[in-house]
Amino acid sequence: MEKKTFVEWVKKHKKELIVAGVSIVALISVIIGIKNRKELEDTWSSLRKLLEKTPESVPVKRMISVTESVPVKAGLEINFVTNNKIPHDVAEHLRNLPEGWKASAEKIATAAEHGYNLLPGQTWVEAYRTRGFVA
Repeated sequence: MEKKTFVEWVKKHKKELIVAGVSIVALISVIIGIKNRKELEDTWSSLRKLLEKTPESVPVKRMISVTESVPVKAGLEINFVTNNKIPHDVAEHLRNLPEGWKASAEKIATAAEHGYNLLPGQTWVEAYRTRGFVA
């Protein structure tokens, strides 16, 4: 029961406790400031001297770089490849493989089921949907 009443008391006096805590921190800061006044004054004076030594404006060397202009050829055509194609369905089909590659037994059987006899260097591709970008 005692623990519960303490928690209730803290909740009830929350503002007063916060004010007391801030006041204690401020009082301790003032005491430490008074004790170390000489060191603080020395630090401030050294900072002022440092700022006085710094010039108001720093000289800047200006450099102008000159580049040759490249003439643009009239009628120059630039082809851009965009990767934002619309997704679409691709039908099942035969595909020619690179030199030396062979179709798997599974692909040969699948092509036979669809009525195709694969030649060497060919494989069967199932129907699929593109994701909308160029490979």
